[in-house]
Amino acid sequence: MNRPDRSLPRIGLVRHGATAWSLASRYQGRADPPLCPQGHAEAARLATHAAGLAVSLIVSSPLRRARETAACLAARCALPAPEVDDGLSELDYGSWEGKTQAEIKAVWPEQMREWKRNPTNFTFPGGESLDQAQRRVTASLARWQDAEAVQTILLVTHSGWIRLAWLSLTGQSLASFRSIKILTGSLIWLNDHRRGDAQTDSIGEVFSCAL
Repeated sequence: MNRPDRSLPRIGLVRHGATAWSLASRYQGRADPPLCPQGHAEAARLATHAAGLAVSLIVSSPLRRARETAACLAARCALPAPEVDDGLSELDYGSWEGKTQAEIKAVWPEQMREWKRNPTNFTFPGGESLDQAQRRVTASLARWQDAEAVQTILLVTHSGWIRLAWLSLTGQSLASFRSIKILTGSLIWLNDHRRGDAQTDSIGEVFSCAL
């Protein structure tokens, strides 16, 4: 629980660098592709930027693309190996992982239509719903928002995770999930919503290293 008598950490949300799958617009989810050369370049550019931000802790999703990005950041910021938080894992897209939208539409046309019409109540086949994922996201975010003796934290995570955090922090409906764009290699600083700084369409300043 947040205690108002102490300072709160500044938190930045980082989307990992690009992978071959992200460049091909494939659903990644819990699949584990590594960074591609472009992704490594994005991570290096972001690390150079982060080196001047007095970052005190880096935490990563357990997925390889996030861990590789986080390791690059930690090395450039002269920090220990990043902590790993399973709660930062990407949304579980189940059977859709590894496939493009066109490939999914060919196999599951009705489900793709339902996902586009009604994302709020949709559960990915063999995966999770947005509501299930958002509960995990908010629990993990709250943990780090209440971290003690830490001034600046970078959470290295995924597009779906950041979008769900965005919707939660701004009080928007899950129906807006698909309309939010999070570029690879980007850093989004959280406004302190618990102090009344929330905006209706943004969660904070965005720094992008996407190539």
